[in-house]
Amino acid sequence: MEDISSYACMFLLFYKAITTDVTPTVGYSSVEFFFDGYNVTLYDLGGGPNIRGIWHNYYAEVYGLVFVVDASDENRMDECLQVIKSLLDNDLVQGKPLLL
Repeated sequence: MEDISSYACMFLLFYKAITTDVTPTVGYSSVEFFFDGYNVTLYDLGGGPNIRGIWHNYYAEVYGLVFVVDASDENRMDECLQVIKSLLDNDLVQGKPLLL
């Protein structure tokens, strides 16, 4: 497979379309489309404590990750840091591109 780093995150674990009315993801969703000769599936997984338990089910199959931080919620920055550290410690994630 060709190096995907030249593509803006062809296969993402965390994805949120830019809209004027963005709300937190509750649960998960996915969207599939064809891009530059590739079938692409984007997964949007919620970041709440109750949904994080399913994240590991996707690690082996993804080519890259996008981790979205709500910078307006300063009280959760320590929690965010711990979650990112835990994510990066997983062997199935190591070496994959991460957009923060």
